[in-house]
Amino acid sequence: MNNFHTHTWRCKHATGTVKDYVDAAISQVGATSRSPLLGISDHTPLPDNRWPHVRMDISELDAYEAEFREAESDDIILLKGLECEWDPIYEAFYRDELLGERGFDYLIGAIHYIKVPGDWGYLSDIRTPKHLTQYAKIMIATMRTGLFSFIAHPDGFGAGYMKWDNNAIACSTDILTAAEELNIPLEINGYGLRKKELSTPEGERPVYPWLNFWELAGNYNIKAICNSDAHRPEDVHASIKECKEIADRFKIGLIDDILNSNSD
Repeated sequence: MNNFHTHTWRCKHATGTVKDYVDAAISQVGATSRSPLLGISDHTPLPDNRWPHVRMDISELDAYEAEFREAESDDIILLKGLECEWDPIYEAFYRDELLGERGFDYLIGAIHYIKVPGDWGYLSDIRTPKHLTQYAKIMIATMRTGLFSFIAHPDGFGAGYMKWDNNAIACSTDILTAAEELNIPLEINGYGLRKKELSTPEGERPVYPWLNFWELAGNYNIKAICNSDAHRPEDVHASIKECKEIADRFKIGLIDDILNSNSD
C-alpha cells in the first residue's frame, strides 16, 4: 500500500521522525512482491516563515532532508516531499530551490488559508459565498502552476462551510472542472475520517471527505489519490481503505503512484 501524505514532529502538530514512518510502514505492509512507496510530506517551511505555528522554520530544511538519508531502506521506496500553500511570491522557491536545487521528489498543493480582506483566514473560517469563491480561486491557481503532483483535501472548505447548497456546488464545480482540464489528481483524504465529526444543519459528517463533493466528482473525468494524511507513524496507512471505497462508490478513477500517474 502506497501513501504520499504524512507529517513529522517538525510541523508542531504531529509526532514521529522520517525513520519512524519508514519503520511503521514496513511493519504494517509486511512481505510484498514490490517495494511500497512512502512519501513524507511535512508542511513546507516558507522563506518568510509565514504561519510558523504549523510548520518548520526555514532553517530546519537541511535537517529535514538529512532525515531522509538516515531513513533509507531496501524494503521501501522513500520519497521526499512537502505540502505547500500557494502564493505567487513562493513560486521561485518551490520551482527553483525545492524541485530544482534540492531535488525534492514531489510537492503537494494544499489550501489551508484563504485571503480575506485584511488577513488570511483558515479553512474553518470559510462561512460565506465570497469565501467559497476565494477558496476556489486559490485552489485553481494552485493547480495551474504545474508544480504539484496532486491537490490535498480539495473539499477542505467543508471545515467551515456547513451546508451543501448552490454556493458549495458552484465552488466544487469550478474546482472539478479545473482538475479535469488540467489533469491533476485530487486527494480523498483519510485524516478527516479520524477527526471528530461536524454537527451541521444536514446532520453529522466528517470534516472531509465530504461525500457530496465526491458524488459530484463522479460526473467528471478526473483521477483521485487516497492518502492517510498521517500525523503519527502508527497511522501511516490509516483510512486509505475507506477512502478507496468512496472512490469506488462514485466510480472515480484512482492512481496510487505519483511517479506514474497513469497507474491504477
